[in-house]
Amino acid sequence: MARARPRRRSTRPAPVADGRRGRPAAERPRSAGGGRGLAGWWRQRSTGTRVALVAAVLGLVALVGVNVWMGLQPPKPDVDALHSDIAAGRSGSEVTFAATLVGEPVESGGHERMSVRDDLGDVLELDYNTSLGRVIPVHAGSSILVHGQLYIDPGQVGVHCLHGQTSRGCPQPGWIQYAGSTYS
Repeated sequence: MARARPRRRSTRPAPVADGRRGRPAAERPRSAGGGRGLAGWWRQRSTGTRVALVAAVLGLVALVGVNVWMGLQPPKPDVDALHSDIAAGRSGSEVTFAATLVGEPVESGGHERMSVRDDLGDVLELDYNTSLGRVIPVHAGSSILVHGQLYIDPGQVGVHCLHGQTSRGCPQPGWIQYAGSTYS
């Protein structure tokens, strides 16, 4: 006996219960989750593509997170960079260094002026605005950590912009650390 062949179906839409014919598939409205928008686009992607896209997004998020975290880290002291900035006359450089006070601080015009010596022997003046921050209880021989903006005037090398809130001429907030406290 011969096998029965399956019947071919007509490409014509079947009649609906009320006697009307349905619209062709291309003319029918799609359902809310039926392939349009982001969800539909996502479903059309292969598993490998989905994994690659998720990995790329996670990698980007990780890079942004590391960048933000690195920006939150305090600058590290670099006396060699300070010395080369002084030698090259780069006024305006952001500097961070450890220093020792060579004399007692002097109050002058709303500023506490301190003369310090870095580890390479450079002597600098620190201009700390006492109207923007509290007085630092340092004395001759005190060791401090400084972050601010280098200035080079004829015959004078110093650091200013030593506060978290400074004038427009100070692009980065500065600070002085002494005895476990930060003054800014």
